[in-house]
Amino acid sequence: MKKPLINFKTARIIEIVSIVLMLILVGLTVLLELNKALLAVSIVGGLTVYVVAAFFDRCPHCGRNLDRVSLLRDGFCPRCGAPLEEEERPMRTTETACAKVNLTLSVGEKRPDGYHEVETAMTGVGLYDTVALYRNTGPWDRLECDSPVTERAGDNLCMKALRVFFEEFGPKKDFVTIQLEKRIPTQAGLGGGSSDAAAVLRGLRTLYAPNMTDTRLEKMAEKLGSDVPFFIRGGTALATGRGEKLEALPKMPQCWLVIVKPEESHSTAAMYAAIDSAPQRVSGDSRAVREGLEKGDLSAVAAGLGLSLIHI
Repeated sequence: MKKPLINFKTARIIEIVSIVLMLILVGLTVLLELNKALLAVSIVGGLTVYVVAAFFDRCPHCGRNLDRVSLLRDGFCPRCGAPLEEEERPMRTTETACAKVNLTLSVGEKRPDGYHEVETAMTGVGLYDTVALYRNTGPWDRLECDSPVTERAGDNLCMKALRVFFEEFGPKKDFVTIQLEKRIPTQAGLGGGSSDAAAVLRGLRTLYAPNMTDTRLEKMAEKLGSDVPFFIRGGTALATGRGEKLEALPKMPQCWLVIVKPEESHSTAAMYAAIDSAPQRVSGDSRAVREGLEKGDLSAVAAGLGLSLIHI
């Protein structure tokens, strides 16, 4: 990361002073009918100082040129979303990582890149993990979980999300502890690991770059898994491509879902392999579900899933 040649406050002062001096010189030249050459020099000189200050003004976090005049800035880097001026930042934040259910799922053939073409309507549900992040003094990042973590810490999606965020945002100045409270069953198709990773990205945004857009977070999420981008915004959406192309759908009508998790578990890779070996692929009716959602008609949504409602 390049060290800023001029910090944000200094650049803003230089830019404002150069504009004010230029206006004063222009005013004096006109009022006192001075040599027009002085007018030209004052304008050129003022603009030169202004442009130079703006050009060398770099973000203190990512080191990239701000590429915008500071008088028009909102106080955040337009590239990484971090605040340009030093301010007291939160030391801790907590995110809710909701599970999801696939209302429909159509799986196409395996692509050359190893992924499958899918079309799936997904919606978030009220089952969730809790992800807390806070700064620590090191000497390393930590992952703390209230249930056994089967993979090595470096391979955990939460830790991968931490690395991906700072690869995009820029070098971090401190270390981060992730505390994960698990409620979503693993290997259940509920997206628990993906939702946890998305919660880490959202939490890091709160701690380091509060102006970072959802779109940018979704781009980071694509590097972590096909369904991770969905959990940045949540809600109800139609996912296509390998799952990363999202189209927001109307909110799922309020209802109760009974989620049954058998004792037997299967990895996502194993389930896709089973689909590939099946003699016939089964496709869900996303169109019917979409129409039911657009009408806000839960019965129509259920019919699109081949289900009947139970009224209690």
